[in-house]
Amino acid sequence: MVRPQYLGVDIGAGQGTRLALFSDPHTILAETELVVDAYGDTFEGYVSLLKERIAFLLDSNGCSATDLLAAGIASAGILGSDGTFLLVANLPFLIGNNLKTRLEEDLGIPVAIENDANAGGLAEWSVLKGELLYWVFGGGWGGSWISADGEVRFPAHDWSMRDEDLHPSNEPGYAIPLQKAMLRQVFTEVNASYERFEEDLCVEFNNDESRLHGPAGDPSSIRAEIVLSGPGRCRLFRAVVGDDDFYERFLDIHELREIRDPAVAGKHISKLSGMRVEAAINTDRLYGKILAHATRYLVRRSMDDGLPEGVPICLGGKPSYALPYFGPSTQRFLGKFGLMNYMRPSVIDERGLNANLVGAAVIARKCAMDRNRKASGERESRARSG
Repeated sequence: MVRPQYLGVDIGAGQGTRLALFSDPHTILAETELVVDAYGDTFEGYVSLLKERIAFLLDSNGCSATDLLAAGIASAGILGSDGTFLLVANLPFLIGNNLKTRLEEDLGIPVAIENDANAGGLAEWSVLKGELLYWVFGGGWGGSWISADGEVRFPAHDWSMRDEDLHPSNEPGYAIPLQKAMLRQVFTEVNASYERFEEDLCVEFNNDESRLHGPAGDPSSIRAEIVLSGPGRCRLFRAVVGDDDFYERFLDIHELREIRDPAVAGKHISKLSGMRVEAAINTDRLYGKILAHATRYLVRRSMDDGLPEGVPICLGGKPSYALPYFGPSTQRFLGKFGLMNYMRPSVIDERGLNANLVGAAVIARKCAMDRNRKASGERESRARSG
């Protein structure tokens, strides 16, 4: 029987907490889940439930926590360098608490924690073994820049809450500004109205004008994730369609209802793109061109900080499954901008694995190796002094 070596935990703000035992970072032996509806609203309550799921997972595989080398946690949100949760959307009970140290005390093994986009990037690196940019699209646009030796460059640890202190490679959706003048131009190119797009946003955001401003409150831009995300693609589709209901004849009643929901509309927009429906094709052309503009901003800023030319970009998250539709437009404009970066689907997604969980196992392995190196160094030091 293969024995587990690592515990991986993926804390989702809206999708529950997934747990897995790994024999190595790419081999899952067993999985379980703590559904988000069971979280409760206190840190102690969540920890108690999490420990129950960990115990169940270990017991069902005939082992205990002390049989493991280490555990890793991937989580949504911004973390302190010591692992304390600083900012977590939808999970306020975590803020100010340190799950890493708590599990170390309760499980008796070393524990590492990382932002989920950073963990996903490390999962990609564990296969590609080279420098890369990792982007994950969902309700927003997260990312990480992983160095050739597997380190997260410019993580948002200990963020000051100032937009200027966020590196665009690590929080691209939040830190990258999309200039409204550029958006008006590219909307016009597909016969869509940027003004209508903003009007729809005002309704969606209950007339909160601050949501229509870019980083540092810049009124001449918007944050990239307003457009470049799962909900963003749906917002673009609404703006491109306008009052034209021609696309509706290609969808059934259930699909027509869901295409109005940003959380699930993407698969139906992709269906329309696959059927060559003009509104969907123009939506993806628009998405791709805007993504190219955002990529140019990110890459040029990162090259100032040492990013090599032509680093590959790995895309994760369900909206990235639409890469065959918006990717050609993005690549074409990246070429026009003189950028050689190539976008590709996540290698972890291609293997049918969860990037966040694999990333949690990767940081667990690194944590165990660091502990072993430290112990070895201490033994050598004692031997020399003896």
